[in-house]
Amino acid sequence: MDYDVIVAGVGVAGAFTLMNLPRDVNAAGIDKRHVLGYPVECGEIVPSKKEMKILLPDLNDHSIFEIPEEFAVNRTRRFVFVLPDGREIEVDFDMLVLNRDTMIQKIAERSGHELILGKRFDYDDCIVVDGKKLSSRVIVASDGANSVIRRKMGIGGFEVSPAKQYVMDGFEGDEKAIYMYVGKRISAGGYAWIIPKGNGIANVGVGFRQEYAEKGDNIHKALDRFVKSWIHSSEMLRNATIRGKIGAVVPVDLPMKKTVYRNVVFVGDSASMVISHVGAGIPTSMVAGKIAGKVISGYLSGENGIDEYDRLWREVLLKPMENGYFVKRMWDEMAVRDERILRYFRLVTEKDMSAILRARLPLKVRIARAFMPVLNMFF
Repeated sequence: MDYDVIVAGVGVAGAFTLMNLPRDVNAAGIDKRHVLGYPVECGEIVPSKKEMKILLPDLNDHSIFEIPEEFAVNRTRRFVFVLPDGREIEVDFDMLVLNRDTMIQKIAERSGHELILGKRFDYDDCIVVDGKKLSSRVIVASDGANSVIRRKMGIGGFEVSPAKQYVMDGFEGDEKAIYMYVGKRISAGGYAWIIPKGNGIANVGVGFRQEYAEKGDNIHKALDRFVKSWIHSSEMLRNATIRGKIGAVVPVDLPMKKTVYRNVVFVGDSASMVISHVGAGIPTSMVAGKIAGKVISGYLSGENGIDEYDRLWREVLLKPMENGYFVKRMWDEMAVRDERILRYFRLVTEKDMSAILRARLPLKVRIARAFMPVLNMFF
């Protein structure tokens, strides 16, 4: 069958692309899942519209972040960063905790476009399903960090980090706070999190990079340690039970330098479109999907070239991504041992953390980055 557009992978990026393609465009979304968005493979958080205006100041219209109540299960008011010695840095920050699977399902369904579910696809200059080639004028590669399309096209990849998460029932902490824990002993090369969804349910997980870990440690041990015995988190989880678990990989790199190849457009995690120091992929995928839908629509009608996508998403998303990667690179140098983390964080105030969380770089952070080779000799 001939299509105008095939959206290969219907996660957040794919769903928002479909939503922004006019109904008279002959489009289809294809996904290996029988139920879109399930199992959930992320923390399910997105900043409020107020916060996104700060994070993405160059975005003209922030209405995309007016998240309907049917998709939001909790609203948190602050981040609590917990250092290896238990010191806490609290930052006011409004976040919405989502039922991500419901959001993806409803947005994709309401787009009015065809959905082909429970089908794995391949790429051979076109999308291939069940051995049949599906022709289309445009292909949207929104098939995640391990993109089949990117690999089959021979396009280089980017750094990813494994993540593992439990959905737990019986959380006994502040449901208006998101907890983030750093330190080699609990989340080597990454961080651990508790994200309350309300009514005692929470997403509890760790991002973990093996090259930063002690010999014999791994992501499975780290998550169980975080839940059962880590002094700064286990108290809130002592009566909690595991309702579900999932493993995934998330990009922790700069975005691809080029995201349009002939008629293939890369959107979301498949192009490493994340704010890497906090692993933020949902809001960037929402925006990139909207831009992709609009540009592809104009391309099909002859109003603009498809390469316009590469320019437009960079105008609004690239700067916070670059700032996030700047912080992530600093973190990589700190994360080799907990003592170094603690020494650096003696210099960090709540005001600094507030700026960093919002992908801003305080002057002291820029200066510290320049002098890290020297500081590391003492830290």
